[in-house]
Amino acid sequence: MKEIAEQIFSHEHRLTTRKRAALLLREICEQHERVALLPDGAERDLSSILIAVDEAEDWIVLDMPAPQVDADALLAMQPLMGVVRYAGIYVGFQTDSLAVIDWRGAPALKSRFPSHVYFLQRRQYYRVPVGADDVGPVGLLRLGAAEVVGRCHDLSAGGMRLLAHPGHGDFPLRDGEVLASVQFTLKGVELEAQGRVQHLDEAVRRADGSVMVPVGVEFTQKTAAFEAAVSRYVQARDREMLAGR
Repeated sequence: MKEIAEQIFSHEHRLTTRKRAALLLREICEQHERVALLPDGAERDLSSILIAVDEAEDWIVLDMPAPQVDADALLAMQPLMGVVRYAGIYVGFQTDSLAVIDWRGAPALKSRFPSHVYFLQRRQYYRVPVGADDVGPVGLLRLGAAEVVGRCHDLSAGGMRLLAHPGHGDFPLRDGEVLASVQFTLKGVELEAQGRVQHLDEAVRRADGSVMVPVGVEFTQKTAAFEAAVSRYVQARDREMLAGR
């Protein structure tokens, strides 16, 4: 992550509003994404997760990093930088005023809400979590295998992340696989583009017992009308979230 940190922590990638920063950090917290911590002067990354965010009270809480480090040594290495890959983008933050606390019976790090949050992604491909019922079932039409169906989690003009049902009796999806078609409805409008499997994550078991596979899909060939429709939705959805709706 040090190579990413060298790129992300610059003024051009800084989010301009605290509200947007808080929305993004809460999403990362809810998804339990791995955070690479880069304490000032540390020789290696430390692995953690963001476990609580409270912008109103001006603090965040991070799980105690692994591998375990001496608390006094960690507190001496301030400011603390964090980098996380979330929904196809890199998010970075810097914070200070670290303190070791007890969080629900386990040690954790509490610090001031980040003064700045950074977002490394091309602006036209800004990604947003989709609203409930905004996007219908997604069909991934494959070459030589049965269709895979899933539900969209977040969307941009460049691609989407979805939770897909594993195939039954067919070979599984694989990184880099070319998709003949990605089909879905957006606000009732039918859309279709060619695609490619950008990344696959480990399968997750949901509360109802079903098993789903997180899949990142890139739109490789799309019409101007497709890109315009998705871009309009992304911009409108971004405004909705900033307004707290």
